[in-house]
Amino acid sequence: MHTKKLTTFILLSFCTLLATAQHKVSIHATITGLEAGQWVYLNALTNSVQTDSAQTTAGGFTITTYIPDGEGDGYILNLGRKYIANYTMLIYLDKGNVEMKGAGPVFKDARLSGTPSIRDHEAYKNFINNHPLLKGRQELYKKTRELYEKNDSAGLAALEPEGRRMDSIQRALTRQWIKQHPASPISAFLLSYYLGRIDPDEKSAILAQLSPAAKENAPAKRVANSVRVNNLTGIGKTAIDFTQKDTLGHPVSLKDFRGKYVLVDFWASWCVPCRQENPNVVAAWKKYKDKNFTVLSVSLDQPTGKEKWLKAIHDDHLEWTHVSDLQYWNNAVAKLYDINSIPTNLLLDPNGKIIAKDLHGKELGKKLEEILTQQDLR
Repeated sequence: MHTKKLTTFILLSFCTLLATAQHKVSIHATITGLEAGQWVYLNALTNSVQTDSAQTTAGGFTITTYIPDGEGDGYILNLGRKYIANYTMLIYLDKGNVEMKGAGPVFKDARLSGTPSIRDHEAYKNFINNHPLLKGRQELYKKTRELYEKNDSAGLAALEPEGRRMDSIQRALTRQWIKQHPASPISAFLLSYYLGRIDPDEKSAILAQLSPAAKENAPAKRVANSVRVNNLTGIGKTAIDFTQKDTLGHPVSLKDFRGKYVLVDFWASWCVPCRQENPNVVAAWKKYKDKNFTVLSVSLDQPTGKEKWLKAIHDDHLEWTHVSDLQYWNNAVAKLYDINSIPTNLLLDPNGKIIAKDLHGKELGKKLEEILTQQDLR
């Protein structure tokens, strides 16, 4: 074959492979009362990069994206740029188009259909939203949002026990749903998204019970990576060193804290549960800061969120060292430690060894009292 023709053939073949390696997916929405001229944004759940956008017509819109084969995942569909309740919807997209219908004029009560994954995700949401053990959950979340908007730390702290109880029930019910649906890609998504904090061994066992078809997606790959990372960063392992810039732009390294017990705390100014947890961290820091203990906070704030990050530090009285690269869920330290939900934390001993994880509420104070009292007795 002539060289020029051969080159053309190779390029065409390569383009064909690219075309078949991803799926065009459209969301067709019919929302009663939806005003024309608004912007709808579709963002991948795992990063802050805008994926696609579209402008509404009166009563609807169509937004299209392209999803690589085997990379089905969760996406956030948002009416406008701000994340406001009833204007936002979590959607799992893989192959096939999606129909969205609702009474409007926003996304509240909208229903989805069109693909097996959408069907399964809607079934899970109905199972959770209508379960008697979770009665009052939506009212609790609404009250939490209202208190957050008022910057009412005391009110948020008062709601924390009930919020944790509801979360525990939802995790148990999610385990149950996954066990009953081992062939659904939504099971891998739920394992990654809702059960991200469970024990890594349990996470690995649940993943192993899913069918091969259920694991052909991005969430299953994240879970597998999480298990791998835990083998490097589990309790008893020496924490991996990192360096990020503080609020003044000065580099700070984890190794700088050797010789002290240090809580590496992952949070963000936009994270309501994080803001609820901050008073507990402040109380622990004040009580034990003179006993060889400190905190290093890593923020997952967004590229445009530096002022909000600094304001939250001031408002919540977080008087210890703070670092961030302002890359949202793509924060380099969060990636290094496979942090996929916040607030979360690691407690290190003076040698940099990880001795505990995810200490929240009274658990943090209890653990610190235990280890620092033992230190005083030596």
